[in-house]
Amino acid sequence: MSVRAVLQRSSVSPSISPLRLGLTRLLEQQASFSRFAPRVVVAVPARDEEGRIERCLAALAGQRQAKGGCEDFGVLVLANNCRDHTVPRARTFLAAAGLPHRVLSLDVPPAHANAGLARGLALDLAGTWVERGGTQGALLTTDADTVVAPDWLARNLAGLSAGCGAVAGRFELDPVEAAALPSALRRRRRIEAAYEAALLALAGRLDPLPHDPWPNHWTASGASFAVSLAAYRRIGGQPEVDVGEDRALAEALARHDIPIRHDPDILVTTSARLEGRASGGCAATLRQRLENHDLPGDDKLEALPLALHRMVLRLRLRRAVAEGFDARAWEHRLALPAGTLESPTRLRFGEAWARAEARSPHLAPRPLRPSQMELHLIAARELLRTLNRASRGDEQVQAIILGALLSYRRQGAGGRRDEELGSVIA
Repeated sequence: MSVRAVLQRSSVSPSISPLRLGLTRLLEQQASFSRFAPRVVVAVPARDEEGRIERCLAALAGQRQAKGGCEDFGVLVLANNCRDHTVPRARTFLAAAGLPHRVLSLDVPPAHANAGLARGLALDLAGTWVERGGTQGALLTTDADTVVAPDWLARNLAGLSAGCGAVAGRFELDPVEAAALPSALRRRRRIEAAYEAALLALAGRLDPLPHDPWPNHWTASGASFAVSLAAYRRIGGQPEVDVGEDRALAEALARHDIPIRHDPDILVTTSARLEGRASGGCAATLRQRLENHDLPGDDKLEALPLALHRMVLRLRLRRAVAEGFDARAWEHRLALPAGTLESPTRLRFGEAWARAEARSPHLAPRPLRPSQMELHLIAARELLRTLNRASRGDEQVQAIILGALLSYRRQGAGGRRDEELGSVIA
């Protein structure tokens, strides 16, 4: 069946579209998976990456020599609408490296040629391959313009073995390419990284997660992500989105209360180019910030009072759900439409929190502009010093956080628009 025929048959849209299911079947025939399957498969979507694909694959091949590495892994490259020599170069390299591999190629119409479809197909096919050998395997993914660290595979598998359903690594920009970026952009990245670290350290004191302790990060990037096959199947596969598929995958896992470890020691190096292959990717983000230096960034980089407010509510809702919460009372508390938190079965915390964040005016994202962030960073660090001087008792930590919230409210820090604390902090 041709891609055109698959498109013509795609008249309904279940969680995984007929288009993606049809393309998966076409590519499975191309792949000819045997029953001798690797336990782990690394999925690499690629588009016109002939200049970078060999470095990416060389780093993956090097995982076999790492301490605690895994011999039983394969690599699946999905070349999407390539017009260069990505496919022959990938096939030649992987054959010479002696790694179990599949290099698959497809062309889809421009309207469907997006990062979400490419990543979803790559992970779906990797899952099919792993399943030929059993159901206890793992799927990892990275990008074709990315070089993973020598211990990348071992660290990801260790995280999955420790009981997490997924492991998110972090990325750094290629140092040579990053050095060529304007100084204002480099400075912005440093401040954002410092503020992220401060907010996560505060969250680690107020709402600690046993599976994801501080130090951690909140990046969910296709450049470094691992998920158990069981967890991938449980959420129904990679969500169908055109862009931001990596974040959508992490959000789907969180909605199912599947633990994700955000390990800061899992590191990859990715391109700092300004003309990328995927709409909405790292290159597009860098370019937007060059064009508008004071453009707000990540939604989570919000004013400190709002960030603390969010932590308090998350902690309390988590505890309430565990104890069998009153849905209507929480809907009133968060100004949610009636029925938002109701469910015929017991609602998971992840699902309840996702619904609340999507619809509560108290939790609407208001990311800071870079020009505002330094003052909030100073305040966050001072609050951390106060907490470090205090005992580690849960009640005292909460009292300090709530005291800070009330202080901000009295001072009018950030104005009413930045802080809708109201009675919900009580």
